[in-house]
Amino acid sequence: MKRLLLAVVLILFSTSAALAAEARIDDVRVRYGSGLTASFVVKGAFTKDIEEAINSGLPTTFTFIVKLYRKNVLWPDEHMGTWSFNHTVKYDALKQEYVVDIEEKNRREKTKDFERMKTLMVTGDEIIISPLPALKKGETYELKLKAELDTVDLPFLLKYMFFFVKLWDFETNWYVYRLSL
Repeated sequence: MKRLLLAVVLILFSTSAALAAEARIDDVRVRYGSGLTASFVVKGAFTKDIEEAINSGLPTTFTFIVKLYRKNVLWPDEHMGTWSFNHTVKYDALKQEYVVDIEEKNRREKTKDFERMKTLMVTGDEIIISPLPALKKGETYELKLKAELDTVDLPFLLKYMFFFVKLWDFETNWYVYRLSL
């Protein structure tokens, strides 16, 4: 019995580590005109278990972190700012619709389409990096992007019933985008 329990725990931990390794930031586009904007998509973010959790009504949040650095040659890079924002989904079983809150756009969208919900959750579209730091021509900068899945904190008693939910948490590696003006 102990061996079986140990095997189940090891499988759950190895599965969550493998799932975390698959998620990555992709299709990054950065534009600098009157302001600095970034667009991207997180690939491999949804697993069968995460989809089932969302469809059971468990609120799920993707947190996106953006950091901007000015590259320096002889000393450490200068950190110019950090921005973070969330995309949260909650499934309403009575209405059979997904409610997605997109924090950086201050927008809430309702949809009955599962694929549309997934797209909303993993896409950062024209994210405004603000307040805009003073970027100078001839300088090189690095924009670092990261995504994390945070399951919602459950009430005290439910944490023990759904201890495995934390195994679904993941984070991508930092995606580094270099830009020069």
